[in-house]
Amino acid sequence: MTQPWQQDPYQRRPVDIDAYAPPKRSGGGWWFALIGLVAVGAVLAALFLRPPAQRTDPPSPTATTPAAEAAAGPGMPFTMPGSTQSHGRWEMIEHTWTSDGVIVRVRVTADSGRVSYGFVAFSNTGTDVYEPGSGAPEPEIGSGTLTAGQSIEGHLFLQLPQGDATLILTTAQGRQMSALPIPG
Repeated sequence: MTQPWQQDPYQRRPVDIDAYAPPKRSGGGWWFALIGLVAVGAVLAALFLRPPAQRTDPPSPTATTPAAEAAAGPGMPFTMPGSTQSHGRWEMIEHTWTSDGVIVRVRVTADSGRVSYGFVAFSNTGTDVYEPGSGAPEPEIGSGTLTAGQSIEGHLFLQLPQGDATLILTTAQGRQMSALPIPG
């Protein structure tokens, strides 16, 4: 018996150039592009071909009565830190510069809850903080606590250099709540 002729394992196999060609596309990319164009067309058609929205007139402002304005009262509103139920107002009524500093007359009003108050100031040209000192005319105001409906008015003396400054309303413990300018 004869054995079939065996090929030499080290013999080179014939090479076909098509084996190195990129794979053929099936056309799936065209379908994605077509679906994308249809989606964009649908969005544009919806934007431009829909009927205009009905216009509604904006609500007209309601008239306030003088009694409602009086209830709010004058002054800069503030809320006690950590208590959304405690509100008040404060205002600087007048100020007078002297050779030693400024005398400021302020009013603090508690609108709801319990509010505490105190004051500090600083010159707008520096970083030093000035606390009220003695020398203000009577009635002198310092720090304290008010309950809803109470109001206090008094004078502060702040020994700071003349010039634009800022008066800060604090809690009785010194936490800042609001600020007003003191023209210099």
